[in-house]
Amino acid sequence: MSISAWSTTASQNGGRLVSGNYLEQQSPSTLNDAGRSVMSQIRSWANDLEWFEFGTGSNTTSYTRVSATSVSMPTNCVDQFHVNRRVKIKDGSGATVYGRVTSSAFNSPNTVLVFEFDSGSLGSGNPTSVAYGIVSATNTSLPSVVPTGTILMTGVATADSGYLICDGTAYSRTSYSALFTKIGTAFGNGDGSSTFNVPNLQSKFPMGKGSSHNIGDSNGSFTQTPTGTNSAQTFTGNAFTPSGSVSVAVNNHSLTTSQMPSHNHSMTIAGGGSSAFYIHPIYGSSFAQGDVNGSVSSYPFITMPSAVIGNTGGGGGHNHGASGSFSGSAITPTGAVSASTFTGNTIDITNPYLALNYQIKY
Repeated sequence: MSISAWSTTASQNGGRLVSGNYLEQQSPSTLNDAGRSVMSQIRSWANDLEWFEFGTGSNTTSYTRVSATSVSMPTNCVDQFHVNRRVKIKDGSGATVYGRVTSSAFNSPNTVLVFEFDSGSLGSGNPTSVAYGIVSATNTSLPSVVPTGTILMTGVATADSGYLICDGTAYSRTSYSALFTKIGTAFGNGDGSSTFNVPNLQSKFPMGKGSSHNIGDSNGSFTQTPTGTNSAQTFTGNAFTPSGSVSVAVNNHSLTTSQMPSHNHSMTIAGGGSSAFYIHPIYGSSFAQGDVNGSVSSYPFITMPSAVIGNTGGGGGHNHGASGSFSGSAITPTGAVSASTFTGNTIDITNPYLALNYQIKY
């Protein structure tokens, strides 16, 4: 028996000590033994003050194994064994297991407790001790080591005891009332009535809340496709008039006979053509001066060749001077740069990373 089995009822004073009795009207010689037994049990209880065993002082503390993760007690103890409180249980086989309360419900005359153990489960037989931790998850004078709603990183695949993996799963608002009170529906409304969602940090980086980002906001992508547009540009110039003069100079050159075209100069004789003819030097009534008669051969004559004037010219140099000016019209250069759109390939903007699990305290 333990100190939790002591009774304040007179009729139940016997048989509660490890040795000896506290019976009504027992002899003084037995009181010393009983006192020493009480002191021994108090000492044993004080050696493990981290844990308390629930008791009423009326011999109502007993434990019945319901399943490998559940026990019942014939009293209302939901205030002591509330959800999330740590427990230490010695089962019917003598093994000690540690865990936390996940459900606590009183239905007169019993309280049914459901547990989640760090490892193992309840062995066969009824437990001999069910103790709760001195530090409560709620309503405690001691600060919580890890406040409900705290998110921690872990290197394991599953959540530690008292935590849930941050994967966006929906959980009962009743079973996880402490966490629901803290975060509400900031990370998801669940089914809208009985459940709520925990944060989903799978394949995401956390970012601090700010004026532009509220609790629960989620956005972004690991890959981006750069896009953009080059705005149209139009070139406009000022009018200008090209001006200037063009001068031309021709080099002097003396023409040679061979460079001249082939030509001659004929001379026409009065009274005849330009072919050979006869001149009769005898003048008389029959032949007037200048008369030509090639058919009279009996008279003396002089044969004259065709008359030709020879080449002429001094062969001197000459030049051709030239001058001129250029006059243009006013021109206004114009043009435009056509608009273009920049399209790039998708790029991965992820920083070097190491994947871990995020878990939230409930």
